[in-house]
Amino acid sequence: MDEIIKYVMNHQFTVLIAVFCAFLITWFIFKKLFKLALFMFLIFLGICGYFYLKNPDTARENISKTLESAKTKTFETLEKGKATYNKGKEYVEKGEKMREGVDKILNSDKEATPKP
Repeated sequence: MDEIIKYVMNHQFTVLIAVFCAFLITWFIFKKLFKLALFMFLIFLGICGYFYLKNPDTARENISKTLESAKTKTFETLEKGKATYNKGKEYVEKGEKMREGVDKILNSDKEATPKP
């Protein structure tokens, strides 16, 4: 830890470059996320416009139904994702137990055989 602090104190330009690179990476990630959010908003506006032009009298009802179905499907997808995550976690735990069992078997074989 002391060596890291000494390196930072002696090479401040290197730290400045690292901070600048981290800033650029963060900037480009948020830039892409902002573009994606803007794109999704434009799609949403297009769908709302389509429902309004198709039938202006029931446009509000159609839009609210669409938003409600999107919300419902989002929660369903979230629940499926949680179930998949938990199932994967169970498989990982089962694999760990199997690996430990195999390690015990292999280690007991090594201990049982005499060394030359």
